[in-house]
Amino acid sequence: MQWYYSKNATQLGPVTDEELRAKLASGEVTASDMVWKDGMPDWKPAASVPELGVMIPTQAVGAPNDPAYQQSPNAPPAYGAGPQVSAGKATASMVLGIVSLVFSLCGCYGIVISLPCAILAVVFGTQFKKEAESNPMLAAQLGPARAGVIMGWIAIGLLLLFTVGIMFFGFLGGMTGAFNG
Repeated sequence: MQWYYSKNATQLGPVTDEELRAKLASGEVTASDMVWKDGMPDWKPAASVPELGVMIPTQAVGAPNDPAYQQSPNAPPAYGAGPQVSAGKATASMVLGIVSLVFSLCGCYGIVISLPCAILAVVFGTQFKKEAESNPMLAAQLGPARAGVIMGWIAIGLLLLFTVGIMFFGFLGGMTGAFNG
Protein backbone atom coordinates (compact mmCIF):
# COMPACT_ATOMS: atom_id res chain seq x y z
CA MET A 1 0.00 0.00 0.00
CA GLN A 2 1.32 3.44 -0.94
CA TRP A 3 1.18 6.22 1.69
CA TYR A 4 1.46 9.99 1.31
CA TYR A 5 2.33 12.31 4.17
CA SER A 6 2.55 16.04 4.80
CA LYS A 7 5.69 17.63 6.24
CA ASN A 8 6.49 21.37 6.48
CA ALA A 9 3.60 22.32 4.16
CA THR A 10 4.79 19.86 1.53
CA GLN A 11 3.09 16.70 0.34
CA LEU A 12 5.56 13.81 0.23
CA GLY A 13 5.30 10.27 -1.03
CA PRO A 14 4.33 7.82 -2.11
CA VAL A 15 6.13 5.58 0.39
CA THR A 16 5.55 1.95 1.25
CA ASP A 17 4.20 0.71 4.58
CA GLU A 18 7.72 -0.21 5.66
CA GLU A 19 9.13 3.19 4.72
CA LEU A 20 6.37 5.03 6.61
CA ARG A 21 6.88 2.81 9.66
CA ALA A 22 10.61 3.60 9.60
CA LYS A 23 9.88 7.34 9.33
CA LEU A 24 7.46 7.10 12.27
CA ALA A 25 9.98 5.15 14.35
CA SER A 26 12.74 7.67 13.64
CA GLY A 27 10.52 10.66 14.37
CA GLU A 28 10.77 12.03 10.83
CA VAL A 29 6.98 11.67 10.65
CA THR A 30 5.22 12.67 13.86
CA ALA A 31 1.81 11.94 15.34
CA SER A 32 0.49 15.30 14.13
CA ASP A 33 1.71 14.92 10.54
CA MET A 34 -1.13 14.29 8.11
CA VAL A 35 -1.19 10.98 6.20
CA TRP A 36 -3.30 9.49 3.42
CA LYS A 37 -3.53 6.26 1.45
CA ASP A 38 -5.89 4.98 -1.18
CA GLY A 39 -9.25 4.14 0.40
CA MET A 40 -9.15 6.92 3.02
CA PRO A 41 -11.77 9.66 2.46
CA ASP A 42 -9.48 12.46 3.64
CA TRP A 43 -6.11 13.25 5.20
CA LYS A 44 -5.80 12.42 8.91
CA PRO A 45 -3.20 12.98 11.62
CA ALA A 46 -0.98 9.90 11.77
CA ALA A 47 -2.00 9.29 15.40
CA SER A 48 -5.66 8.96 14.40
CA VAL A 49 -5.02 6.18 11.86
CA PRO A 50 -5.55 2.93 13.81
CA GLU A 51 -3.04 0.88 11.85
CA LEU A 52 -0.34 3.49 12.55
CA GLY A 53 -1.33 4.49 16.08
CA VAL A 54 0.39 1.56 17.77
CA MET A 55 3.79 2.66 16.48
CA ILE A 56 3.52 6.32 17.48
CA PRO A 57 4.37 7.59 20.96
CA THR A 58 1.58 9.63 22.55
CA GLN A 59 1.84 13.22 21.34
CA ALA A 60 -0.48 16.14 20.91
CA VAL A 61 -2.31 15.88 17.62
CA GLY A 62 -3.12 18.91 15.52
CA ALA A 63 -3.42 19.58 11.83
CA PRO A 64 -0.51 21.48 10.31
CA ASN A 65 -1.18 24.62 8.35
CA ASP A 66 -0.67 23.03 4.95
CA PRO A 67 -1.72 24.63 1.65
CA ALA A 68 -3.81 22.63 -0.80
CA TYR A 69 -1.72 20.40 -3.03
CA GLN A 70 -1.78 20.21 -6.80
CA GLN A 71 -3.57 17.15 -8.05
CA SER A 72 -2.37 14.61 -10.58
CA PRO A 73 -4.51 11.67 -11.67
CA ASN A 74 -2.68 9.25 -9.31
CA ALA A 75 -2.23 11.67 -6.40
CA PRO A 76 -4.22 11.60 -3.20
CA PRO A 77 -6.95 14.17 -2.64
CA ALA A 78 -5.53 17.53 -1.66
CA TYR A 79 -5.16 18.03 2.05
CA GLY A 80 -8.11 20.19 3.10
CA ALA A 81 -10.30 19.06 0.22
CA GLY A 82 -12.58 17.14 2.58
CA PRO A 83 -14.98 18.50 5.17
CA GLN A 84 -13.71 21.79 6.51
CA VAL A 85 -13.20 22.45 10.19
CA SER A 86 -14.98 25.67 11.07
CA ALA A 87 -15.95 27.39 14.25
CA GLY A 88 -18.50 29.61 12.51
CA LYS A 89 -21.46 28.21 14.44
CA ALA A 90 -19.65 28.73 17.76
CA THR A 91 -18.90 32.35 16.91
CA ALA A 92 -22.43 32.93 15.58
CA SER A 93 -23.89 31.43 18.75
CA MET A 94 -21.85 33.73 20.97
CA VAL A 95 -22.62 36.87 18.94
CA LEU A 96 -26.34 36.04 18.79
CA GLY A 97 -26.31 35.33 22.52
CA ILE A 98 -24.85 38.77 23.22
CA VAL A 99 -27.35 40.49 20.91
CA SER A 100 -30.27 38.59 22.47
CA LEU A 101 -29.19 39.56 26.00
CA VAL A 102 -28.78 43.23 25.11
CA PHE A 103 -32.15 43.46 23.35
CA SER A 104 -33.98 41.42 26.01
CA LEU A 105 -33.35 44.34 28.36
CA CYS A 106 -35.06 46.78 25.97
CA GLY A 107 -38.63 45.85 26.90
CA CYS A 108 -41.37 45.39 24.31
CA TYR A 109 -39.27 46.65 21.44
CA GLY A 110 -36.48 44.19 22.20
CA ILE A 111 -38.69 41.10 21.96
CA VAL A 112 -38.82 41.31 18.17
CA ILE A 113 -35.03 41.08 17.89
CA SER A 114 -34.13 39.26 21.08
CA LEU A 115 -36.30 36.16 20.80
CA PRO A 116 -35.13 35.02 17.33
CA CYS A 117 -31.51 35.79 18.23
CA ALA A 118 -31.79 33.84 21.50
CA ILE A 119 -33.33 30.84 19.75
CA LEU A 120 -30.64 30.86 17.04
CA ALA A 121 -27.89 31.22 19.67
CA VAL A 122 -29.15 28.09 21.42
CA VAL A 123 -29.58 26.15 18.16
CA PHE A 124 -26.16 27.05 16.69
CA GLY A 125 -24.35 26.48 19.97
CA THR A 126 -25.98 23.09 20.47
CA GLN A 127 -25.23 22.03 16.89
CA PHE A 128 -21.60 23.07 17.27
CA LYS A 129 -21.25 21.16 20.54
CA LYS A 130 -22.53 18.01 18.80
CA GLU A 131 -20.09 18.53 15.91
CA ALA A 132 -17.22 19.01 18.37
CA GLU A 133 -17.99 15.65 19.99
CA SER A 134 -17.16 13.89 16.73
CA ASN A 135 -14.29 16.19 15.66
CA PRO A 136 -11.62 16.83 18.31
CA MET A 137 -10.16 19.65 16.20
CA LEU A 138 -13.21 21.75 17.15
CA ALA A 139 -12.82 21.25 20.90
CA ALA A 140 -10.84 24.46 21.30
CA GLN A 141 -13.88 26.47 20.18
CA LEU A 142 -16.37 24.99 22.64
CA GLY A 143 -16.15 28.05 24.91
CA PRO A 144 -17.89 30.49 22.56
CA ALA A 145 -20.54 27.87 21.75
CA ARG A 146 -21.28 27.26 25.44
CA ALA A 147 -21.38 31.01 26.11
CA GLY A 148 -23.84 31.52 23.27
CA VAL A 149 -26.13 28.76 24.54
CA ILE A 150 -26.06 30.12 28.09
CA MET A 151 -26.72 33.72 27.00
CA GLY A 152 -29.50 32.54 24.69
CA TRP A 153 -31.25 30.69 27.52
CA ILE A 154 -30.82 33.67 29.87
CA ALA A 155 -32.36 35.98 27.25
CA ILE A 156 -35.28 33.58 26.76
CA GLY A 157 -35.79 33.49 30.54
CA LEU A 158 -35.73 37.29 30.78
CA LEU A 159 -38.24 37.57 27.95
CA LEU A 160 -40.54 35.09 29.69
CA LEU A 161 -40.28 37.03 32.96
CA PHE A 162 -40.98 40.27 31.11
CA THR A 163 -44.02 38.77 29.35
CA VAL A 164 -45.40 37.28 32.57
CA GLY A 165 -44.84 40.62 34.32
CA ILE A 166 -46.78 42.51 31.66
CA MET A 167 -49.63 40.02 31.86
CA PHE A 168 -49.68 40.11 35.67
CA PHE A 169 -49.68 43.89 35.92
CA GLY A 170 -52.22 44.12 33.10
CA PHE A 171 -54.47 41.73 35.01
CA LEU A 172 -54.04 43.76 38.21
CA GLY A 173 -54.81 46.97 36.33
CA GLY A 174 -57.94 45.41 34.88
CA MET A 175 -59.03 44.19 38.27
CA THR A 176 -58.48 47.61 39.85
CA GLY A 177 -60.49 49.27 37.10
CA ALA A 178 -63.34 46.79 37.62
CA PHE A 179 -63.56 47.62 41.33
CA ASN A 180 -63.36 51.37 40.77
CA GLY A 181 -65.99 51.49 38.09
